[in-house]
Amino acid sequence: MYELVSNKIDIKLADIDFIRPSIEYAKEIGDYRQEFLDNGDHMDGCGPLRKHENPEEYIEICEQKRNPDTAEVAGGRAEQFLLVRRSDNRLVAMAQYRFGVDPKFCIGYSVRPSERGKGYAKMALQNLLVWLKDKGQVSTSIACEPSNEASKKVILSCGGRLIDTCTYKGIDLMAVSYTHLTLPTKRI
Repeated sequence: MYELVSNKIDIKLADIDFIRPSIEYAKEIGDYRQEFLDNGDHMDGCGPLRKHENPEEYIEICEQKRNPDTAEVAGGRAEQFLLVRRSDNRLVAMAQYRFGVDPKFCIGYSVRPSERGKGYAKMALQNLLVWLKDKGQVSTSIACEPSNEASKKVILSCGGRLIDTCTYKGIDLMAVSYTHLTLPTKRI
């Protein structure tokens, strides 16, 4: 596992909104999904996006998952976020927090394949950690495959340090823990 040991966040990308999915972004959500499908890539941190060709259905499911009264029917409670670049209204990344799951698997994020290497993954994780802190959460965890160098770098850049390993469905994972003492204090 990793734990957050510092507050070293240095992204200076103020052109991003960290928002919940809405009908206003339906086309962008559809384009985001298609880019992942075209690249044969994972949609980590996107919730059930792969299953929903219609972005409006996906947005409705995200709303149901957000509401504690309807979340169970929708597959479990989760908060979904979009990272949208203001200058061109482009959806560049997504982040998700899942409630009531194994703590190592409560956080997920992804970056649009054509937007990788620009700091958006770090921004997604940073903003999600700040959102959790604002909600009064005192700790959380995240896991990634050891071969996922990009995610390892993001986790480490947000102050993570390996403290455990685990296996899930035959896949070796590194698990990371963040504590309230060192969670980031501001969104970027």
